[in-house]
Amino acid sequence: RKRSEDALRLRDRALEASVNSVLITELSDAGPITVYVNPAFERITGYTAEEVLGRTPRFLHGKDTDQPGLEAMRIAQREKREAKALLRNYRKDGTLFWNQLRIAPVPDESGQVTHFVGVGMDVTDEVRYREELERNANYDTLTGLPNRNLLKDRLEQAITQSGRSKQLAAVLYVDLDQFKRINDSLGHPVGDKVIAATGKRLASALRKGDTVARVGGDEFVIVAGEIKNEEDAALIAQKARSALAKGLKVDRHEFLLSASVGIALYPKDGADGQTLLKNADTALYRAKEDGRDCWRFFTAEMNARVVERLSLERDLHQAVENGEFRLAYQPIVNLSTKKPIGAEALIRWHREEGGVVLPGQFIPLAEESGLIIAIGRWVLETAAGDLARWNRERLVPLIVSVNLSARQFKDPGLVETVRAALRDARLDPSHLKLEITESTVMQNAELAAETLQTLKELGVGLSLDDFGTGYSSLSYLKRFPLDTLKIDRAFVKDLPADRDDMAISGAVIDLAHGLGLEVVAEGVETPEQATFLTARGCEYAQGYLFGRPVGPEQFEATLRSGRSTHRSARKKR
Repeated sequence: RKRSEDALRLRDRALEASVNSVLITELSDAGPITVYVNPAFERITGYTAEEVLGRTPRFLHGKDTDQPGLEAMRIAQREKREAKALLRNYRKDGTLFWNQLRIAPVPDESGQVTHFVGVGMDVTDEVRYREELERNANYDTLTGLPNRNLLKDRLEQAITQSGRSKQLAAVLYVDLDQFKRINDSLGHPVGDKVIAATGKRLASALRKGDTVARVGGDEFVIVAGEIKNEEDAALIAQKARSALAKGLKVDRHEFLLSASVGIALYPKDGADGQTLLKNADTALYRAKEDGRDCWRFFTAEMNARVVERLSLERDLHQAVENGEFRLAYQPIVNLSTKKPIGAEALIRWHREEGGVVLPGQFIPLAEESGLIIAIGRWVLETAAGDLARWNRERLVPLIVSVNLSARQFKDPGLVETVRAALRDARLDPSHLKLEITESTVMQNAELAAETLQTLKELGVGLSLDDFGTGYSSLSYLKRFPLDTLKIDRAFVKDLPADRDDMAISGAVIDLAHGLGLEVVAEGVETPEQATFLTARGCEYAQGYLFGRPVGPEQFEATLRSGRSTHRSARKKR
């Protein structure tokens, strides 16, 4: 009897001291009725024993009764057996906690189950930790949208559902246009807020059940299952673009966003998620090539172009290493005397297999890959070397213009590259002119003004190319230390027949002269064009009328033929 009493006392003490909640229920026709709870139960739930005894434990579930674990518990009680489940329970103050509950039947002396003992553990911290790990593995931290990992699952689900219903699924690759400008000019914190807002707007534009995921940078993917036709996919793309087109204000900055969208359809453009993503990305590149702010569908032709592009990029890397580039020089003439006063250095790629590749085909690719820095350095060094040699041999006192790409212009090492090219060639800086496009300098006008001023201090000339095709602010134009404006060929080709082009080209000439700048007209191909430009006061021109781009040897031979040159006396104000 003593040992039995000690055992009962120790069991009672164990129940009282346990860190786990213990609840004992008695079976009745009305269901399980609580007959005992230990102090740990009171501490975890916030309910006192007096508030719990005589009640069914269902009050712990609140209104959250649709839980698979609860049904498992009810079945186990009916079958008078053990069970365990992870349940969402609620404390007295209404806060959620996760309860890892195990129940066991308690039989009486005759073997009939009359009670159940439930032992519960508060595993809220563990569950939240697992949820955090899962969230980090499947969701983008900046936008809260699914990431690439979860996107794969959602995409496979959409393919499966669309396959069963004999409908289409659409994958849309969305990329913000010119987002890099925001990061470069305003910084990544502002850029991150723009990305977060973009994610919200895209999500709000979708149908219920569609998925939008962030896959990196300013790129998003939309997955839309069970659509009827291509028009439905195009409508989703248009809704996404419209949602982004509304004005966005971030930290006192206002943005008008636009996006390019590439669309691939299941099963026409791919039978699996990876293929659909790849083909939607291919269609996105087509949208960018077509001017951005638009959507394009994938076609087999697009795929062939991407394969060609990858091959071109591979060969471009080899071209830099193997020295496959050449310079061609197109003369710039004085319109009054028709004599050359300089030339523009134009790069040509003599591809080992495939002949000559023109700049328009490989310069954009070189910009994207970063190879333009090495290529641009080679152009500067080679042009400076050729020009210095011609001047040392006293052929003519020329000025050679070299184009700077957008990425070159933003390169922190640009000024040192120019300085080194001048020093190594022992070239008088006044014989070198750097050409920058209007769109390049206006990407960040403040920074452009500083860079141009630093270059000007080296003694080189500065020319604004393609003037009139971009969005120059006249307030900035007068701050740029320029020497020359070049009229874009788009305003020259229809002279003198087109009145609009006559008015625009005349206005550019007057503006340049008012600022003390020289003017060069590009793309002059007919005597009538040259006559009109001369009459309007344009000093210089280049184009097929005066000579096509030729290699340095042929250009040097032209110089040796004894043609005189004329240096303009016009100086910048």
